[in-house]
Amino acid sequence: ASASPSNTAAAGPGQPFTTPDGRQAGRWEILDSTWTDEGLQLHVRVYADTAAISFSFLAFANQSTQVVDPTTSPQSPDIRTGTAKATQSVTGYMFFPMPHEDATIILASGTGRQMSALPVKA
Repeated sequence: ASASPSNTAAAGPGQPFTTPDGRQAGRWEILDSTWTDEGLQLHVRVYADTAAISFSFLAFANQSTQVVDPTTSPQSPDIRTGTAKATQSVTGYMFFPMPHEDATIILASGTGRQMSALPVKA
């Protein structure tokens, strides 16, 4: 028997991810990134496919591998943590105070477990 296409995630923009327990799936994307003298400003979208997904973010500079927590962004809305409701997306901003070098942005669950990662160039 062939696999049914109905149980695959709907196609859409962004990087697919699955929650640590494997029960929910979604997509996320970095819409814009801007380096300042103090760090990295990001504009991000998180989309939940079939159920609500709580999320948080971390980053690390690739050379130093120092993990950085986001701080309040000068732009709003702030989405350092949040919940994307089923079939809906959440879009907002965050700021990472970090050195200006290639970085990896980590999408984590609400409890801090990694779900996905995307690169940002210096």
